[in-house]
Amino acid sequence: MRRGVLGLALLTVATAAWAEPPAKLAGLYEIRQMEMGGGLELRPDGRFRYALEYGAASEEGEGDWTVEGSTVLLTSNPKPQTPNFVLVKDEPAPDGQLSVTLEPPGFGWTGRMDLVATVAGQDRPVGLEASSDGDVDTGGATVTSIRPVVPIYGFLGDPIPLKPGGHRLVLRFTPNDLGKAVFDREPLAIEDGKLLMRRYETVITFRRVEP
Repeated sequence: MRRGVLGLALLTVATAAWAEPPAKLAGLYEIRQMEMGGGLELRPDGRFRYALEYGAASEEGEGDWTVEGSTVLLTSNPKPQTPNFVLVKDEPAPDGQLSVTLEPPGFGWTGRMDLVATVAGQDRPVGLEASSDGDVDTGGATVTSIRPVVPIYGFLGDPIPLKPGGHRLVLRFTPNDLGKAVFDREPLAIEDGKLLMRRYETVITFRRVEP
């Protein structure tokens, strides 16, 4: 177990009984799925703590929880500062050419860099790849913005707008609170005494730990 998961495993579960929701949902829940670890503590004062280990993903969080109907809602408080990419340099290149590199140490990923771009004349974003040298095959299209994709975590930061013409871009990755989950009324379905969260393209089941 890593630090966040171990911390949750050592939490003390309250022994009092509650008759009305949402207080009756308060307690400690844990994940018992293959290749997963972690848990969720719903405190009777409306605060929560959360941790997850899933493959290369490792995150934790805290905040406020409420109940609406058959759904628990999690909202981060304080809200973590999300990671971001900062444009450090934008040098001109021939029209249609695009190069995107990262200042060392990048974001700890040694493979290719994936981008989502908006392109002039197209309604939907397109996926692009930057080679190890940073070269991006745009097919001669005019790229109007890019947004790097971080493995596991997906989109981080805001799109970077580009003026018409070619570009040689250098970006800096600022991790900020990477690894801190950002929840904004994140829904967990209440089902047969379990809490179900859809995250990382799977369903995570939290089972209550009885005192």
